[in-house]
Amino acid sequence: MLQELQNNLRMEDFEVKGMKQLYFILWTIGEKFPAQKTLSNHELPRHENYLKQAYRDGRLLVAALFENGSGVITLMEAETEYEIHKFVRNNPEVMDKKIQARIKPCRPVHWKNIE
Repeated sequence: MLQELQNNLRMEDFEVKGMKQLYFILWTIGEKFPAQKTLSNHELPRHENYLKQAYRDGRLLVAALFENGSGVITLMEAETEYEIHKFVRNNPEVMDKKIQARIKPCRPVHWKNIE
């Protein structure tokens, strides 16, 4: 089954002109985050507002908080890797070192050829 999937997927399926790149961002507690707190029990309104604006702009596709409050994951679209790095660097809570982020480029998996 896996071999069949690999045979059916072609790079052309992913290379759509004008399509934005997807990025997975893992937001975690930074060095200046309050001790004994988690992202579940400590409010970061500037980070929340920053992500809400990205959602309104159509850049943020989905966000989820880990159940234990240790991190947040987001899936975002951007034209370039520079753009997504700039987005992360300009987050006010990242600038204040309350949170940090790891960025991973990713691509959608198209399941159209799987039975």
